[in-house]
Amino acid sequence: MKILKKNNIVTIILIVVIMLLFFGLSRFIIGPEDISVKSLNAEIIVDENGNIDVREKWVIRWPEDMSVFFRDIGYGKYDERNPLYQKETNVANFDEDNVSVKVYDENQNQLSADDYRVGYSFRNDIDERDNLLPQEPNSETVFIHVYNGMESEMTFEYNYRILGAVTLYRDTAELNWKLFEYFGTEITEANVIVKTPTPPTEAWGHGLARGTVKLENDRVLFEMGKIEKGELLEFRILMAPQAFTVNPVNYLDVSIHDDIMDYEYQLAKSTNSRITVARIVYYGTYAMILIMIGFTYFAYKKYDKEHQPKFTGRYYRDLPADYSPAEMSYLYYFRKINNEDVTATLLDLIRRKYLILDSIGEKVTEKNPDFKIKINENHKDYTELLPHERHIIDWFVKMCGNGKEVSIKQIEAYPKKSYKNAQNFSRMAKNFINMAKAAGKKHDFFEKGLSANKGKLYAVLIIPLLYLLISYFTGVTLLINNNFAIIISIVVMFAYGIYISTIDKRSLNGNEDYVKWKAYRAFMLDFGRMKDYPMPGLVVWEKYLVYATSLKIADLVMKQLEVKLPSEGVDLQGATYLHFGYRYYGFNLGYTLGRINTSLTTARTNMNSVIMSHHSQKVGSFTKGGGIGRGGGFGGGRSFGGGGGGIRGR
Repeated sequence: MKILKKNNIVTIILIVVIMLLFFGLSRFIIGPEDISVKSLNAEIIVDENGNIDVREKWVIRWPEDMSVFFRDIGYGKYDERNPLYQKETNVANFDEDNVSVKVYDENQNQLSADDYRVGYSFRNDIDERDNLLPQEPNSETVFIHVYNGMESEMTFEYNYRILGAVTLYRDTAELNWKLFEYFGTEITEANVIVKTPTPPTEAWGHGLARGTVKLENDRVLFEMGKIEKGELLEFRILMAPQAFTVNPVNYLDVSIHDDIMDYEYQLAKSTNSRITVARIVYYGTYAMILIMIGFTYFAYKKYDKEHQPKFTGRYYRDLPADYSPAEMSYLYYFRKINNEDVTATLLDLIRRKYLILDSIGEKVTEKNPDFKIKINENHKDYTELLPHERHIIDWFVKMCGNGKEVSIKQIEAYPKKSYKNAQNFSRMAKNFINMAKAAGKKHDFFEKGLSANKGKLYAVLIIPLLYLLISYFTGVTLLINNNFAIIISIVVMFAYGIYISTIDKRSLNGNEDYVKWKAYRAFMLDFGRMKDYPMPGLVVWEKYLVYATSLKIADLVMKQLEVKLPSEGVDLQGATYLHFGYRYYGFNLGYTLGRINTSLTTARTNMNSVIMSHHSQKVGSFTKGGGIGRGGGFGGGRSFGGGGGGIRGR
């Protein structure tokens, strides 16, 4: 329904802004993670024999009902994807005699050995479910079971040694290593210090979107800040070969320093290009949004913004035009016909004396008194009525009644009698809507030629579509995460397309009538406070209230009218439906109006109830016996180093 049409542009902009905020914050609010890693701090000491001693401290936040933590430690070195020279015989080993674990509670107090159990895969230990710990090639698993369950935050310290981690060449020594390559969540903060026996000559970080690498005398600092889920922590450090005496299997008799430098240079060059493209795509997304906002505003100003009306008053004290309430509703509610228009049309036919309202001698003091609605045989030709007005007579008097008259209770009961009756009632309701819309279309209410202009506006969708394709293909070919640009492009396409599809505009004459009807509605709501307003009789108010019904303010108007028209001295001459409320003690002026409206609402409720019950029975029969299913810096890239592993919990 397009009442506050001027807000469409604001709505579209808000959708885009909300989506931007949503995707910017989604990593904080989407989906529960098994565990949350607050920080990882690692210190790696490289000795002259090419071994590394590793100390890791993982500070982890735990959800409830978890008690087990796994640290998988990889130590394989050969990777068939590595384009540089390597040999399968160049292997590293896990030192089973130099491994230890410490566990700390949320207050950094070390737990005693009686509070938890540690298991190792190389010892063929079992987990808390009595299953053998996984024994993967070139990997060991360290298992921790805290008997009383994890606290909300706990620290795990691992100390272990990898033998033969360094590879020695003729012209350089290399530590090419992955500290981990999988984990179930992001790491909020991570820092790694690598101490070397000789000052490192070069160092690079890989596998992360962000981070810095610093060389300081005999150590390398890797400061990553946040590590996103799905990233890996990999680094390569080159050192002077003279400082090492390694196991023969870890010596490769080739000169490789220049090859490594060239590889890292090309990787850095490629990465910088990818970063540049990624930044262009990222910031270009905002530029695309601004362009689309500009086109949306242009579409609003030229094709959607209403004409400036000549009438600018706050109130309009008479009916703005002489067309039926349903036609007025078609204009006021932007081509929409409401349930209230049925009541209004029926009351209008009674007011115009095409139909007669009869109390049939029943006491109106009854809780739900009955009325009869009769065709006025003495009235002029009914062919003068509009199709939707004649349809009201066919619907209620002829279908629900006997062709000449129908009672209120008959209308209520008709849809309840059978599924066929409910279907007929529903069909007549739909036909009324279609006929009322057809009557409204005959007026010059809405701008013509908008469809052709919409075609031109839809062509603008090529902008977010092209941006979507650019973002997708650059992401695939350059291995860039362009999800933000892709998602926003889709959102903008849908938002703009939906907005253009809803563009509709009242004509110059239609908008002039609309603002008068709007001012008339304001007058109807406020007339009770106007001391200088001369009150017309019931006959005039019956006409006003017909339109107040379609404007959905009849109840509010009636309350004011009862104060303005006291029961003594009211001229009932010529009244057709309001006078019933004055003839019987204890009933207000709008009694009949409310009774008819309630009756039609009851009939619609009965209709829906019968139809739903019928379909429910069919569905129940159809599914019987069946079932329902449920469904400096980190340069990115890879150096294909040794090591690996990750963390898991349950």
